[in-house]
Amino acid sequence: MTAPVRIVIAALGGAALGAVGMKLATRADPAAPAAPAPAVARRAACPVHTDAAGALQIDDQKETERLRQALRDGIFAPWAELGRAPTPDEFAQRMKLSPSDANALLDRLQACGESVGGGILRAPESELIAVAWPLANLPTGITVTIPGGKPAFARCAIDALGVSELLQKRTVVEAAARDNGAPIRILVDGDAIVSSSPPEVVVVKGRGCDDMSFYSSRAAADDWRAQHDPDAKVFTLPEAVRRGAKIFSHETAGL
Repeated sequence: MTAPVRIVIAALGGAALGAVGMKLATRADPAAPAAPAPAVARRAACPVHTDAAGALQIDDQKETERLRQALRDGIFAPWAELGRAPTPDEFAQRMKLSPSDANALLDRLQACGESVGGGILRAPESELIAVAWPLANLPTGITVTIPGGKPAFARCAIDALGVSELLQKRTVVEAAARDNGAPIRILVDGDAIVSSSPPEVVVVKGRGCDDMSFYSSRAAADDWRAQHDPDAKVFTLPEAVRRGAKIFSHETAGL
């Protein structure tokens, strides 16, 4: 169902409820019992949670692996091939599921995206996927490309550097340095760097993903930290690649 259709249906539903409300307000017998409240649909739950220290804890191992497989095979693989997020229908076809079963699985992945920042987030008022860490379905200024695939947007710098380990393919990461706009091109193989241009590239990890960017040099990164976020961390490129590979490994799929 497309976003415009969903919006129209929501508007019609609101109008219908408004009409029902007016009828109830003019009922002749004010003592008549009110209609029972509609049952609340049970929300999908994520089979993992984060503890007080921020570490991921698995509550249901079997279901967690099912979601990880869905991410690897049904979302990340076609995304890297197409250069965009798969549609719900494409996801269902890739996973060999009925539309209803596929939507239920996407609901579970959405629950994980909302609760632990792993899984997916849909676009507002839409069934389309907006984010599935480490990928984004909107321009971020950072792209990742696998052999035979199309450039896809990565959510941020360390996410981009973890795509190779996630997909088990050599990956080209391209971006513009945040400090001077110089083009950056990095070839990553798993948790190792094959090549980097320029070779002095570093990564700054600030308060959030939007402040996790590539810089042309350590000096440029330190200058940004001094002006904007002294608590931000600076990673060398090898450190950032290893961090990305650990977060987005093929086994965990980022979840």
